Amino acid sequence: MPSPFIREVRRRRKDTQRVFQLLAHASASRVDQSVFWAWLGLLAFGVLSFGAVEPWSLAIFQVGSALLLLWWMVAGMHRGNLQVTLLPIFVPALLFLGLILVQMALHTTAYRLETEHALYLYIPYSLLVFVGTQVLDAEGRFRAFGISAILFGLSIALLAILQGLTSPGQIYWLVRPAFGDGVFGPYVNHSHYAGLMEMLFPFALLLGNSRLLPQGEKELGYFAAAVMAGSVFVSGSRGGIVAVCVQLCLIYFLVRKPSKQRYAGETRQRWLSLAAVVAVSGVVLWLGGQEMITRISSIRDPFGNTVGATRLLIFRDSLRMIAERPLLGWGGGVFQTVYPAFRSFSTDVVVNAAHNDYLQLLVEFGITGAALALLFLGLAYRRFGQLARGWKDSWPEFVSFSALLGTVGILVHSLTDFNLQVPANAAIFYVLCMIASHPAPNPALQSESSSPAFGSMWASTPAGKG
Repeated sequence: MPSPFIREVRRRRKDTQRVFQLLAHASASRVDQSVFWAWLGLLAFGVLSFGAVEPWSLAIFQVGSALLLLWWMVAGMHRGNLQVTLLPIFVPALLFLGLILVQMALHTTAYRLETEHALYLYIPYSLLVFVGTQVLDAEGRFRAFGISAILFGLSIALLAILQGLTSPGQIYWLVRPAFGDGVFGPYVNHSHYAGLMEMLFPFALLLGNSRLLPQGEKELGYFAAAVMAGSVFVSGSRGGIVAVCVQLCLIYFLVRKPSKQRYAGETRQRWLSLAAVVAVSGVVLWLGGQEMITRISSIRDPFGNTVGATRLLIFRDSLRMIAERPLLGWGGGVFQTVYPAFRSFSTDVVVNAAHNDYLQLLVEFGITGAALALLFLGLAYRRFGQLARGWKDSWPEFVSFSALLGTVGILVHSLTDFNLQVPANAAIFYVLCMIASHPAPNPALQSESSSPAFGSMWASTPAGKG
C-alpha cells in the first residue's frame, strides 16, 4: 500500500492535470469563438468596403475567405477534434463549381479570363458557406448571429439615412464615386443597399414578434425593423420597395396566424408595437422627401421611363443570347463582354449586367446552371413548414426562418436588378440559404464556448410566457 506521501503526490498530479485540461479547453473555446467572429467580420467587411466591388476590397474578401478556412482547420487541430458538418445544399454548390470548370475545360466560355474570375468569386462564397456551417454548432452561435444581423443592419440603415441627409452622393462623407447617381449607405447603387436591408430586416421584425425576449425588449426589434425597412423607401429603389412590401405581407400572414397557446398581453403588445412601427416609419419616410415620393409613384408605370424601357430591351436581348447557347451558356462572368453583339438599341452606357439575376444566370450558365440553382434553393426552402411552426420559441429556428424570409426579398428584387452580382450581397445571400437549411444543433453536443452573454437579449430561455 503506497505511503501517505505518495498518495498526496498522486492527488496533486491529478489536480494539476485537471487544471491544464481546463486551461486547454478554455484556450480551444477562445480559438473557436475567434473563428466565428472572424467569419461574421468578413461578411461585414464586404458590405462596408462598398459591397466588395473594388479590386482591393474584393482581393481582401477572397484572401480572407481562404485564411478563414485555414484558421478553422487550425482551431480544430488545436481542439484535437476536427469535426465536419455536411449539408445537402453542398451538393448543388459543388456541382455549380464543377460546371464552371467544365465551361473552361470544354472551351464553351466566350472569354476564359472572365470565367476564371467568376470561379474565383464562387470559391470564396463556397468557403464562407462551409465555414459558417461548421461554426454554427450551438444555440449561442445562432443567437449571436441573429442579434449581430439586427445590430449591423440597424447601424448601416442609420448611417445611410444620416449620410443621405448631410452628404448626398458621397460614401462615408469622403468618397464620391466616379460612376453611379444612386449612392446610398456604403453602396454606389441604392438598389444594392436595398438588397442588403431586404436580407436583414426580417431578423428584427420577427424577433419583435417572437417569445424569445421579455416584453420590454421587443420594441427594440420593431424599432430596428422600422428603420431598416423605412430606409429602403428613403433610398428610392423601386425594386427594393416592392420586395420589402412582399416580405411585409408574407410576414404579416405568418405572424397573424393564431397560435395554439395564448400568452397574456400579446394582443395589447401587438397594437403598441404596430403604433411604434407606424411612428418610426412615418419619421423615416418624411426624411425621404419629395424624391422618394416620385420614385414610389413611378412604380405604377415602371416601363414608362427611360431606365425601365431600357431594361425591358435588355431582357429581350438576353432571351436571344439564351436561345443561342441554352445548355451550358456563354460562360460565367461574360455577360458584359458578349452582350454588345446582341444589343438592340444605341447607347454610350456600358451594360454590365442583365438587371435580372435569373436571365443572367441562364445567359452565363444555361439550363444546367439554372437547374443547379433551383436545386440549391429547393434544399434551402425545404424546412419552410417546420420553421414556420417553431420559430417563436427557439433561437436556432428563429434565425433560420429569418434567414429564409430574408432570401425572399432578394429573389423578388432579382427580377429587376442584379444584387447577386455584388460580392458582398451574394455572399450574405448564400450564407442565409445555408442557415435556412441548417438543422438546429444538438443540445448534448453544444460547446461551452458559446454560452450566453451580453444581457438578457442573449438569454437562452424564451421569455414573455405567463
